[in-house]
Amino acid sequence: MQLLNIEADSGGSTFRRVDLVRVATLSLAASRRQLADSESVGILGLVLGPTDLVLSSGAVGNPPLAELIDAAHAGQFAGLTLWPASYHPEQASAEPLREAARRLADSGLEVQDVDAAVVWAGPDDPGSPYFEEAPERAVLELASAVAARGVNLIVAGASETPLETVVAAFAAACDRAADHGLRVHLEFSRSRTPPDLLGASRVVAQAGRPNGGIMLDAWHVHWGPGSFGDLADVPGERIGGVQLSDAPAREPDDYAHATRHARLLPGHGTADLAALLFQLDRIGSPAPLSLEVFDTHHVERVGARTFAREMAEATRALLHDSGP
Repeated sequence: MQLLNIEADSGGSTFRRVDLVRVATLSLAASRRQLADSESVGILGLVLGPTDLVLSSGAVGNPPLAELIDAAHAGQFAGLTLWPASYHPEQASAEPLREAARRLADSGLEVQDVDAAVVWAGPDDPGSPYFEEAPERAVLELASAVAARGVNLIVAGASETPLETVVAAFAAACDRAADHGLRVHLEFSRSRTPPDLLGASRVVAQAGRPNGGIMLDAWHVHWGPGSFGDLADVPGERIGGVQLSDAPAREPDDYAHATRHARLLPGHGTADLAALLFQLDRIGSPAPLSLEVFDTHHVERVGARTFAREMAEATRALLHDSGP
C-alpha cells in the first residue's frame, strides 16, 4: 500500500511484481480509523497501489461481510470491492453501515471501490434501476461510510448517444461523488457508451474532473473493439482501477451469461494479460488489480474462501511469469 497525496502526479509509480503479498496489520487498521476522522480525507489518505490485489465481492457470490473479509484474508488480498445491492442495509439483509465500517476498519483491508452506480445520458430516461444496481444515492452512501476510495460508474443510454452528452453525465456524477470525497471510475464495454478504452479516456479528459478516472475490465477489452495496446495512448494516472479475469479461446455463444457467470482465472485462458500488465507498468498506472473472476458454479462448489485463494494464487503466478 502507499500513503500518498492523491492530487499528486502518480505517473512514476513502480510496478514491483515480486512485491505481491500484503498482510493486514493492526497499525493499518488504526491508520484507516485515524484517516476516517481526519478533515484531510480525500486529499491525503491510504490508497492501494499497483502491487496490491483487491477481491471483488461479486466474484465470491457476495457473502456476508464477515465471510467476505475471511475470504480476502485467506487469499492475502489488500483490499475489497463491494457490491452495494448486497451490502447496503436498504438493499439487502446487511448489517448497519456504522457496524460495517467498524468491521472493515478492524480488518486491515482497504475498500478500493463500490461497484457500481449507473446514470443515464441523454433524453428518454426510463428511470432507474437500469440493470440490477442500487440507487446512486445508496452507492455513494455506502462508499462514504466504509471509506472507499471511489465508485465505479456505468453510463446507460441510447446506442447513438453523442459523446458530449456522455461527458456531461460523467462530469455531473463526478461532482456528486466529490461531495462525498470519492473518485469515479468510468467502466466501458462494447455494449455501452463508451464502448472502448480510448472512448472512455476521451470522456474522462473532456469532463476535466480531478476525481474522474477509468475502470479497465480485462474481459471487456479482450472482447471489445479495442486492445490492451491502446493503453499506450492513455496517461497512467487516468487508470483508476483494473478488473482482472481471463477469457476462453472463442467467444461464448451466450456472451452475456459468460460475462456474469463464466470467466476464467488469470493465466488460464487466452487473453493477453501479459501485454496488459506490461502496458500498465509502462504507463505508470497506479491502480491495483481487482479480481473479478465470475465463475458462479465453481464458487458455489468450493466456497468463497477457497475460490479467493485460487484467484490470488493464479494472479500471483501470472505476475511472476510476466515479470522482468
